Amino acid sequence: MAYEVDYIPVDGGEKSGDAIVLRFGNLNGQRSEQSIVVIDGGFKDSGELLVEHIGKYYGTDQVDLVISTHPDEDHISGLSVVLEKLKVGGLLMHKPWDHAADIKSFFKNKSITVSGLEKRIEKSLQYASDLEDLATKKNISVFEPFQGLKLGGESVHVLAPSSDYYESLLPSFRSTPQPKAEFDILTQLRKPAGEAVKWIQDHIGIDLLNDDDDTTSPENNSSTIILFTVDDHKLLFTGDAGKTALLNAITYASSLGINLADLRFLDVPHHGSKRNLNSKILKRIKGDTAFVSASKDSKKHPARKVTNALQKHGMAVFVTRGGPLLHHNGGSERGWFNATPEPFHVLVEE
Repeated sequence: MAYEVDYIPVDGGEKSGDAIVLRFGNLNGQRSEQSIVVIDGGFKDSGELLVEHIGKYYGTDQVDLVISTHPDEDHISGLSVVLEKLKVGGLLMHKPWDHAADIKSFFKNKSITVSGLEKRIEKSLQYASDLEDLATKKNISVFEPFQGLKLGGESVHVLAPSSDYYESLLPSFRSTPQPKAEFDILTQLRKPAGEAVKWIQDHIGIDLLNDDDDTTSPENNSSTIILFTVDDHKLLFTGDAGKTALLNAITYASSLGINLADLRFLDVPHHGSKRNLNSKILKRIKGDTAFVSASKDSKKHPARKVTNALQKHGMAVFVTRGGPLLHHNGGSERGWFNATPEPFHVLVEE
């Protein structure tokens, strides 16, 4: 089968986002011979671009599956446009408010009620709550994507998060009540932002990615990590997953005999942030081609040390920076200019 992976540019000033659409099957045949999957929708204007793109290049107003990897605005808000304007077969998204009864005991305040916790979580994650409401209004089935879920036979396989790991993250989500100390580890490990950038030299023979504690947010680590297998081609999408989440996915895949070191395509997590990858991960997750979705105005995404590290592990790296990107096997060239791979940087962030 042929496939196409299109990255729609997401530009929110310095804030990056993800808006991706994947089509696979007989791309020259009937719509019924193809599957179309949207993975995140960026901001509202990115959602409009997704709808336009699917109509123009895929010739349809039907999407088989929409996946919301996690509830951050730069990934989820554009999906409401997709659900409003296209015919959607199903929606994969986590519904943290549905887990209120299971995590109620994780908080310091013993008087909090399940209904009160549900309302607080929904209010703090309004984009996600609104998306579920819209899906319900349009009779679109909603499923939570937990580890082990498979769709289309073996074509779509959720590698992470597990339901237990997901619920361990929820107490540390922004705007939830104060969790007990044992559930607040991720919050304690976060490092302050806005530090001055220091530059150091890099070269092929050294490893500058640190293997220190995971410092990405609980929301990011809750990202759905999903593997698409089209014939013998493996394509891995990671949302904003951090080190712990990615290592969990690797461990799960390995337990099933799934090798993630022979990918054809890797979606680089969190716009190429230096907080999300390390050498342990890149020894186990490797691909031919890696895409990064990053705003053209972003000063920190992607981190040079990350794009260098990906190249050290044999991957050609491409970054959106305000323009669309296409990776395909047997698909159309779209008539776009050929993308330029990211160069190897001599100077990188410390």
